[in-house]
Amino acid sequence: MKIFNNTGGKAPVPVTPDVSSSDVFGRLKTSNHQNIYDSDFEYGPQPLRWESFTANGGTVTHLPDTGGVRMRVPTTSGAISLRQSRPYHRYQPGKSLFMASAVTFGTALANQFNRVGFFDDSNGAFFEQNGTVTGTNPSGMCVVVRSDAGGVITENRVTLDEWNGDATTKATINWARIQMLWIEYAWYGAGTVRFGVTINGKQILLHAIPFGNRNNQTGAWARTGNLPVRYEQRNAGTTAAQNDMIHYGVSVLVEGGADDQRGFTYAYGNPQTAPRRAVAVAASRFPVMSYRGRPMGTQEYTQATAACTAGTTTSLTAGTAAWTVDQWRGRFVNYVVSGALNVARVVSNTSTVLTLADVVTGGALAVAPVAGQAYTIGLINRGQLLPRRLQVTSDQPVYVEIFVSRPGSAINLTGSNFVVNAAAPNSFAQIDSSATAFTLSGECVYSIFVPANNPVDQQIDNLFPLVNTIAGATPDILTVAVSNPGASIANVSVQIIGQEAMS
Repeated sequence: MKIFNNTGGKAPVPVTPDVSSSDVFGRLKTSNHQNIYDSDFEYGPQPLRWESFTANGGTVTHLPDTGGVRMRVPTTSGAISLRQSRPYHRYQPGKSLFMASAVTFGTALANQFNRVGFFDDSNGAFFEQNGTVTGTNPSGMCVVVRSDAGGVITENRVTLDEWNGDATTKATINWARIQMLWIEYAWYGAGTVRFGVTINGKQILLHAIPFGNRNNQTGAWARTGNLPVRYEQRNAGTTAAQNDMIHYGVSVLVEGGADDQRGFTYAYGNPQTAPRRAVAVAASRFPVMSYRGRPMGTQEYTQATAACTAGTTTSLTAGTAAWTVDQWRGRFVNYVVSGALNVARVVSNTSTVLTLADVVTGGALAVAPVAGQAYTIGLINRGQLLPRRLQVTSDQPVYVEIFVSRPGSAINLTGSNFVVNAAAPNSFAQIDSSATAFTLSGECVYSIFVPANNPVDQQIDNLFPLVNTIAGATPDILTVAVSNPGASIANVSVQIIGQEAMS
């Protein structure tokens, strides 16, 4: 359930219309900011960088003739068009995270929400156009800060007429035109969030929310500062007309430059008990090793032996549990049905029953839990696995390829068994060295020829990190597939050295 909470009034914070020269800490911006994410629509939808989600007639369409992406929803209640960056951008304490994007919102319609910003279904900050049109806010524009801290999603919504930035600019913006919007924030729990627009080369502040020592603010403004970029259209009811929202490029910058991720380095590869796998003569793309992140990043209640006793599209019943009422409110639960993983949000709970909702739509689940299945309660894995080095040895010459899954094309393995690394209990990766076949799937992102008895150690840190999907049910898989063109069995060992960053 979402609580809409208008902040009301103008915050007592000094603001400067043109903030191009200073960040949210009030420090002078320098030229050493670093672009950590950008979009280039020249090559189409870029499934390794972006994921789309649609429901009830919503569509997301690449427009190659204009360089943009069209978000479209019909008049249907519950229609959704959503496009989100695959990685959650890593917030770095002491530095502000900044995004800029060109957007055309379209027409304000009753029951429709058009959004752009740093956010997902649980946390973040974004611009919003909705159907609440007034004489002082004829375009229905707001800025919103969302949080699920405490288990209930709350939204602090500030309408245009209450923005505390440049009064002249906010009064003259035509929101039917394309706008270059920007958002900048410091998290720290109590950092400042700023919303603005770029006009004539100047970054103009429209609204700032300083959360430190703020009235009625007792907790962090969001549960996490690690957030994706998202564009979203959503109908909360039937609308009077079809509407398009169009967005163009986006950049995510770290002011002062991004520090290299340090620590949390692990090895993923063939187990110590069987360090080499036999690749048959003339074998094509034999999956020597695969790894992925576990679906739930934080595992607070794992029921692997006493499975659930019943399930519906809105509930899961656990006969042996003894929970405190609403102990798990706001958490997530995963469960397997017919071999497929599913994830749901916990809306509330009794001592033995979880009341559930779809992670994205907020409605009933598409797949209900089934009695007899194990389940895990916690938080969805929004971290990332970043490959750094590939190490391969073989007693025969082989051809090695790396495949990664993408939304809509998961890695297809036969006989896989993903297990945790017993020697690294703090790693959230799962490794498979059991699969016996790989059906061409995902995307080939790297390849190399490995001579016989000549170990290869290659840097691969230019690969995209392994992340999770919007719904949180399908972590990326990386598979090292080996082809043996020779006349003898190839005994191959594979290791990937990588880094992990939790959400």
